[in-house]
Amino acid sequence: MKWEFEGYMINTDKSLLSAERVKEFLSDSYWARDRSKELIERTIINSFCYGVYHEEELVGFARVVSDYSTIVWICDVYIDRNHRGKGLGKKLIVCILETPEFQNIRSSLVTRDAHELYEKFGFESVESRFMTRKPLG
Repeated sequence: MKWEFEGYMINTDKSLLSAERVKEFLSDSYWARDRSKELIERTIINSFCYGVYHEEELVGFARVVSDYSTIVWICDVYIDRNHRGKGLGKKLIVCILETPEFQNIRSSLVTRDAHELYEKFGFESVESRFMTRKPLG
């Protein structure tokens, strides 16, 4: 799928993605700064991905993990610092939520600093029922 947006393109074609560039993005994040390029490559292979492009340069990224039936997990949403403030993050979330495969499925995500952004799209904070387990080893 492809969307055009004020000189930008959002595309779900994984062949356009650069794992090296995604690693640069995530190295600047608080949630994935230590991910290896190999791990990022695996996450791209095993996820539904969105690239944000400006003049063929990858300037944003997001991925979705889903069973396509009961859960859509939105993660690794990132816009290059040089392209922020242009509505790209909002447009990226709109594109994810408009993707036919994810219609009428519960969407979830975790954020520590972007609640206000996601609330605009109907996401709600829930009391702490979220649990996680770190890999052993």
